[in-house]
Amino acid sequence: MDHPSPPPPVAGVLVADAIGRILLLRRPDGRWELPSAPVRAAEVPASAAVRALAEVCGVTAAVLRPVGEFEDGGVAGGGAERARRHVFALSVHAPGALDRLRLPRHATHAWFFTDNLPGLTPDTVRFLRANAPARPHLPRAQWLATTPRSWLCTAAVVTAPDGRLLMVKARVRDPRRPNAGRWNFPGGVLDTHEDAPTGAARELREETGLDRAAGPLLAVLWQHPEPGADHPIVQFFHDFGTADPTAVRLGCPDGEITDWAWLRPDGELDAAAGPARAFAARQALAARASGRTVTASYPPGGAGSGG
Repeated sequence: MDHPSPPPPVAGVLVADAIGRILLLRRPDGRWELPSAPVRAAEVPASAAVRALAEVCGVTAAVLRPVGEFEDGGVAGGGAERARRHVFALSVHAPGALDRLRLPRHATHAWFFTDNLPGLTPDTVRFLRANAPARPHLPRAQWLATTPRSWLCTAAVVTAPDGRLLMVKARVRDPRRPNAGRWNFPGGVLDTHEDAPTGAARELREETGLDRAAGPLLAVLWQHPEPGADHPIVQFFHDFGTADPTAVRLGCPDGEITDWAWLRPDGELDAAAGPARAFAARQALAARASGRTVTASYPPGGAGSGG
């Protein structure tokens, strides 16, 4: 059996500005990355890094300082092969280094502190946090404008007597988004002046018609940013007990939810909702069984906090 060739190594460039922010480029699929290019046959990584700057940014550089190497496994669940990445540094104080930034392959560019990075791969986040400049002390207004942010979300866990989970399917607005058309927990983004139990009860009522108070907090899960979403998700899972699927009448007045289902928390849920939501379901149900709140991150062992 023929085995596919491993991906070629990649040369990337860490460009930091005078206050320590990192230059990142946004790909058409929404994922951010360092200026980079595959290393060609018979090409040394340093030369590939110089070429990458010219090809993807229109920046000419003669000498780059080696920073380090790491293995990048891509996005969890995406099936990407691990690629070796060689990273070099360019000082923006080099005369004219960023006078003319052209982006023939990317949608846009921006500058980020390492504690407020957008949707990079977890391996890239770890490397940059270890090797890029630290955030300096900033005036309060600038500090507030650049502090890290997360999507604060809530989810309602309702099961049938046989253990199946109540899941909902939202109306698809953008089929290009990850998980578009897949099943999800009743839930959503918390309002500005809303705590997690109140938000979970509101979302459950709006999306299913079930009107009941939130029970114990089962899990707090952190999820790495998806392509196109520059912030991680912090989601609070509350227990809403059991309901008899034959006795409840489910509905959504505003039409945002188009279907409801009771799914087994095994392979059926993985296929219908995706690995992240199936992982969340298992964490929440384990917490219900043990009586202890769970904290975890997805992907497990990813760039965010975990427990």
